[in-house]
Amino acid sequence: MRRWLTVLAAVAGALVLLSGITVAALVGLNAECNGGASECPRSDAYRYTLLMTPIASAIVLLAGAAWGIRTRRLWPLVLAEAVVLAAFALVGVALGGAGIGTAGLLVLAVLLGGSALRRSAGV
Repeated sequence: MRRWLTVLAAVAGALVLLSGITVAALVGLNAECNGGASECPRSDAYRYTLLMTPIASAIVLLAGAAWGIRTRRLWPLVLAEAVVLAAFALVGVALGGAGIGTAGLLVLAVLLGGSALRRSAGV
């Protein structure tokens, strides 16, 4: 029973993470572009980066879930969550700048990634 709760928590965490990234990207797009392409103050690369962040995150999370299902282990999904968190923080730095939220995301990514890697090594 405890194993199923752990799996459920990891899957729920991945879904919440993907939902949060999607909402953040949509809010960023809405805040920047309230009209046509000529009215957007940012470049096309900025908009495409915001659009691709949730898609790339979903691909990484699905790959981690598939790897976890194939190996019947949970650590690949947790490692994928850590990668998505770190990548999201670094994209945020590239688009706007660093802050306490970026540091918090990176610390959380390191903790999750370290936990997943310890599990993969059997420590």
